[in-house]
Amino acid sequence: MKFRGTCLLVFLALGSNAYAQAPNLNSAANFAVLAGGGITSADAGTTIVRSVGSAPTTSVTGLLASQVTGGTLYTAGSAVVTTAKTDLTAAYLDAAGRPSCTPLTGALGTGTNMNLGPGVYCFSTAAQLNGTLTLTGSSTDVWIFQIGSTLTTATGASVVFAGGASPCNVFWQVGSSATIQTGTSFAGNIMALASITLNGGTLTGRALARNGTVTISGKETIIGGCSGSSSSPTVVLSPVNSAIICGSASSSITKTAVVLANGLPVVGTTVTFTVTGPDAGQSGTAITDGSGTATFIIRAPSLTASAGDSIVAKVNGGTILSNTAFATCSGSTSGAFCSTAPSPTIALVNVVAGPPKQVVLSVQSPGGLIFVFVDTPPTTNATVPIPSFDNGTTLALGVTATKINQAASAVVEVTATDLCGHRTVFDPVFATITIPAVGPGSKFHHVEKFDFDHWEMAAFDGIGHTEGMVLLQNSTPGVESLVITVNHRQFRTKLSDGETKKLDISSALFHGTNKVTVAVFGDSGSSVDLTISDGPK
Repeated sequence: MKFRGTCLLVFLALGSNAYAQAPNLNSAANFAVLAGGGITSADAGTTIVRSVGSAPTTSVTGLLASQVTGGTLYTAGSAVVTTAKTDLTAAYLDAAGRPSCTPLTGALGTGTNMNLGPGVYCFSTAAQLNGTLTLTGSSTDVWIFQIGSTLTTATGASVVFAGGASPCNVFWQVGSSATIQTGTSFAGNIMALASITLNGGTLTGRALARNGTVTISGKETIIGGCSGSSSSPTVVLSPVNSAIICGSASSSITKTAVVLANGLPVVGTTVTFTVTGPDAGQSGTAITDGSGTATFIIRAPSLTASAGDSIVAKVNGGTILSNTAFATCSGSTSGAFCSTAPSPTIALVNVVAGPPKQVVLSVQSPGGLIFVFVDTPPTTNATVPIPSFDNGTTLALGVTATKINQAASAVVEVTATDLCGHRTVFDPVFATITIPAVGPGSKFHHVEKFDFDHWEMAAFDGIGHTEGMVLLQNSTPGVESLVITVNHRQFRTKLSDGETKKLDISSALFHGTNKVTVAVFGDSGSSVDLTISDGPK
């Protein structure tokens, strides 16, 4: 679809109050993920150590009990969750009220902000983590970061520790929302007033959102608190269910395990992966990398059981916190399996208004997902990193598209291929339409039916006949009326500030490609976000 329209410096900084006491999370410390407005996960490869819950909105979608270890998955109202939320509020206010902070400017992980000693640090507005931030201190030292508005990270950024420092004693008090981008190895307790978005990576700590949602859009490993000592580390095995094609020399499954001690990655240790079940007796070893991750590849015809085998991962003296990964041998490339296996499916599961504006997609593949490709043309104005996933994945894989320029449009085309060669292409478009502020060049066309003097129009070419779902997220201030024209048919609606609404335009779409024109009406400076995609209406 096309859119038309509108030298290394290392510095150890010691805070003025380097011996600050840690805020007391009390019962909230039992949770790895805690929210006020609900929890959504788009990737079945996510693993969470310690409890998960939300209150007063109790909805938790996309997470299974098998993905939560060392705690409880609360999917309904519970006094335990309500009490934890109260304790979170007290800890948040404690962290926010600490005096005598050391002001910081510029991105963390860069310049003089690359190496920080214990203390209380503050950003007057937003904070950004780029590169690698090293926190140097002892196991009892405390870091508190007071952030006036948002906390965001760059893709592949990380927080590491030196001198025995512990992620358990790091607190990020965020005045609005936090977004942890794909591939980030983050650490500490994120306490956000509004929402938290985790786009796929590792969080050694907690995601605690007081009022808003916690959205997990990619494969995330969340280790709440400090579990596992140096002599008996924690091993967290990805819970993804996977498939392999019997008899195919090229077919394989990839399994991963993360090893941590005192909440920190264990590098260079040997992990033993063992197959249990009908194909018991097979095993292999792998060495953990810089993130503490070990990778094990199982190749056909090592597995022969369509009933499935369990995969166990452990190190000497290690504790297995997840033992729910399965591998299944199904049919052959020329047999009934591939002729009947359905193609991968891709669906829009969530839209985060932002900024940054994000679209969260879910990819599922009953035939074993082997390949995901994203085509982002130079004009697409979006970045879509591909999260790591277990080869042969049969459960959901989360993919997130993030807008770079909030005012421009973006088209993202995702192609998924399974073990049998079946391909599915999905290309949602998401855009922001803003009525220009009053001034030279502004439009003052009077529109009788809507009685507005200010309007703006945008056109989208190449809309497929299945792309009949239009999601509207009105801003504040937002537009007041909207008209969508599809092949000479019009769909009209009125909108309130901040309102979210869906429109079904599928009845006007022809086979082949279509042109969709959107006209918005309202006060100058008002805007609306829209997404056009396949999916349930």
